[in-house]
Amino acid sequence: MPFDGASYLTASTTPSLWSRLSAFLKGVPPVARSVPPSLLRPDPASEPDALTLQILTIGRALIEDRKDWVQRRYETRDGRRCAVGALRCAARLLNVASRQTGATAALLSVAMTRGFSDIESMNDNSTHRQVLSAFDEAMTRLPT
Repeated sequence: MPFDGASYLTASTTPSLWSRLSAFLKGVPPVARSVPPSLLRPDPASEPDALTLQILTIGRALIEDRKDWVQRRYETRDGRRCAVGALRCAARLLNVASRQTGATAALLSVAMTRGFSDIESMNDNSTHRQVLSAFDEAMTRLPT
């Protein structure tokens, strides 16, 4: 008979008395059976999103100097970045796995109010000063 794993699905997940006793003697705390409700609640809307602000701040700092900013490329070999490249680099520095962060959404909303369809076109068709002001505007739009 081939192994199909069905016996593992029907096996009891409750630890035996001996395994609980040995875990107690070893000093291992018991495993919680459910997730506390406090972990499932989203953060209150009144609190600022610190990670979004941090990504925007670091991203702006990465392109603050004109020689560190580039158009029509995300990133160059010599370390110059566009607005999106700066956001991605800031997210990597902070170990944020997703490229679609709140910082990207905030900067995209600024780009759209300026008449652009995406951040890339805003970066490629704006001056360095205008791109930096977009970062500043995105930071001021965050909830406080």
